Amino acid sequence: MPVKSVLKGSFYLSTEALSPDILGGREVAPRKFDPRSAAPFVNKSVSDATRRAYSRAVADFFRFLQGRHPTEIVPADVQRWRDHLRSQRKRPATVSFKLSVIRSFFEYLKAAGIVPLNPASTKLVSPPELPTEPSGRALTAKEVRYLLAGPDREKPEGARDYALMLVMLRLSLRVSEVCSLRASSVKWSHGRWTLRCRVKGGREEVWPLPKDVKEAIDHYLRLDGKRRNISHSDGEEASLFQPQVNYRTLEFNRGLSTRMVQKLVKRWADYSGVGDLSPHDLRRTAITKALDSGLTYRQVQMMSKHKDPKTVMRYDHGRENMDQNAVNFLDYNEEPERT
Repeated sequence: MPVKSVLKGSFYLSTEALSPDILGGREVAPRKFDPRSAAPFVNKSVSDATRRAYSRAVADFFRFLQGRHPTEIVPADVQRWRDHLRSQRKRPATVSFKLSVIRSFFEYLKAAGIVPLNPASTKLVSPPELPTEPSGRALTAKEVRYLLAGPDREKPEGARDYALMLVMLRLSLRVSEVCSLRASSVKWSHGRWTLRCRVKGGREEVWPLPKDVKEAIDHYLRLDGKRRNISHSDGEEASLFQPQVNYRTLEFNRGLSTRMVQKLVKRWADYSGVGDLSPHDLRRTAITKALDSGLTYRQVQMMSKHKDPKTVMRYDHGRENMDQNAVNFLDYNEEPERT
């Protein structure tokens, strides 16, 4: 008998997976997970990067469980997968993220009536404890100046690299966000220049665009104007930061890829002698600098666009500064002056 599929809600089941009472009491093979069933869940996200990450996490989970059907998954299975990831020396943040994807997937299936409970619920499966100390690297002001002094700003490529890194250092954009910027992202609004961008989660956010950042972008676009005109990549919806050459596809009306940005940041970090550096370190530098300047978590959240202000704390390298700890400023020997 050929294998057919039926759709229950947004969830595929093969006829091999149906229970004996549905097939007239005949013996059938155990139910198996159909990867197609994850597509509606994955495609809820508007971000390509998020869809890829969710798809990988779901595939990894069910591969570990040898394709067992979601209705047969119990909390102990999720715990085994969590412990398996930890045994592979995956970072706690990585394990927590993968668990959150599976938790969301089962919540989706529960809402669709596919499963009665969520076996990955935090009440049933505890995620690993995340480290409290800040991760990654934040540049000093001196290192930032060295980094930005590298590109030759009188050449289109150098002006592009300078403007791109300045945007990340001043506005704290993620690498995927800076790659997605369009010429039309820069707008005059409410008496000032602003930058509009779709951020993680798919929502559009707006930043004030500082004068020096706007000037750096304008300078780059002037130097790159002739090339853009010849290659027909100079419209309002054209990518803001474009490759100067593209011998592989000969397509110029497209933005830099995240991989290309990683390479150019590494290139100028090596050139300036600041050491190993990633694009996210530039975002981390901006957030850390803002916190060190005495701005509140709420103010910094308005820049970083984190949904939860508490997330900003993970970037606060200043928390480890023993000289600035409140302990050093408590004094019970003198009564404060009262007015």
